[in-house]
Amino acid sequence: MQLKEWSIDTNTYHLSNEYSIRRAEPEDWGIYCSVYYHMQYNGFFREESYATPRRNSFWIYKGKTKIGGVRMEPNVIYHLFFVPPFNDTFEVLKQLKSILIRWSDRAKPIKTFEVLPDQVNLFARAGFWPDEFRCRWMQRPTDHFEVTWDPNLLVESPQIEENGMGGKRFVKEDEIAHCDFHSFGEGLEAVRRKKFTLEDFIPIEDPNLTNEILVQASTLIFDKNTGQLIANCRLCLQDNQAAIYSIGVLPAYKGRGLATQMLKRALSTLKDKYSVLRLYVMEGNDAESVYLNLGFIPGVQEIQHMYIPADL
Repeated sequence: MQLKEWSIDTNTYHLSNEYSIRRAEPEDWGIYCSVYYHMQYNGFFREESYATPRRNSFWIYKGKTKIGGVRMEPNVIYHLFFVPPFNDTFEVLKQLKSILIRWSDRAKPIKTFEVLPDQVNLFARAGFWPDEFRCRWMQRPTDHFEVTWDPNLLVESPQIEENGMGGKRFVKEDEIAHCDFHSFGEGLEAVRRKKFTLEDFIPIEDPNLTNEILVQASTLIFDKNTGQLIANCRLCLQDNQAAIYSIGVLPAYKGRGLATQMLKRALSTLKDKYSVLRLYVMEGNDAESVYLNLGFIPGVQEIQHMYIPADL
């Protein structure tokens, strides 16, 4: 659908006679966001400056006074912050919502994501519906671990190749998909990610969101006797930091410490290359205890998505 009011070249949008948003340079905008967004969250991600070059960063003005900032584009709004002492946050969000509705394709929902505790009620008052999943980032410093493997297991890093369409694919993507499908199928993570068929688990995105170091820190575990891929742990980049994209173990092989071993291998491989390793875990996921026992510390609990439903 062609959007008539949104343009990447428009620098100023008037929300009302009083308020406007003006396109911002990411570096300056990122400094403000890193200070005012959510201090507990920013403390957890303290090395980030929110300065990723994007053309969707805006200052929010009341008259000639800069009172906050936001990232928004058709169907998406996030990283909303305000500069004290300004506190009429609901009025501003209502006006941002109004222009966002005009920009957006209303056959699709309008989304915000990773909504932090101090803004859940604000977005709810503005008509955003929360989804049912509560998640949090966890992280720990990378470190060297002694990792000893069962001699009946074959352990290797995945390999990546060009897919012929300008992207990348895992060499053994079918085996990885099969492993993930049987590790997560019909579980909480599958429901959260809306993945229900074997085809849904083909790892399409993460081969394009990684690098050589993270590939070497990723793990595939095969049963030597059967040749079956029984567990895998894949790493990717998250805002230029190392993060676990997916970690799964077939049900028949759970309880043997394979997830812990794969995490230790990742932490050891990344030592002196990345300072921390992160992962995103859903509340109620049994694996959270594995991460806690390995020294991962939890960050702020978030609602993963809030949204204004599509017009049907």
